[in-house]
Amino acid sequence: MVGPSLKNHWLSQGIEVNPGVSKEELTAFELMYQVSLPADMRDYFLTADGMAQGVSDEALIRFWSLDEIKPIPEEAPDFSDPSYIEDAQSLFLFADYSIWCHAYAVRLSSSGVSNPIVVIGGESPIRMFGSFSELVKNYLTDADLLFPT
Repeated sequence: MVGPSLKNHWLSQGIEVNPGVSKEELTAFELMYQVSLPADMRDYFLTADGMAQGVSDEALIRFWSLDEIKPIPEEAPDFSDPSYIEDAQSLFLFADYSIWCHAYAVRLSSSGVSNPIVVIGGESPIRMFGSFSELVKNYLTDADLLFPT
């Protein structure tokens, strides 16, 4: 379960963590965007709703709260051009590094079949991980693995 692991990791660093959201809030998000959150992200948001506003970890990564998560065209329209990335509307930003040097997005759909993690903000997007769980595993092991090379 990624939610408790992330929350405990942050609390051990003295990071202020938002309390988890309700199942109703998750459902409202899914209905608003017509997507299905993968089980690992649901677990995370039910346990911890990201970091408090203005707070980041020692690697300068900030995980956002559910109400901050938006598709690329809404949150970062400069990165939504099809020549930069395909189907930007299905990529939802959920974390950033060093006040937006780059940001992390997860691909969401109504089927929830595949939810890769992509980093945007550079010259071209980079697919970093196959799932949110894979990102969290690497983050907890060695946060340097979250930085594109």
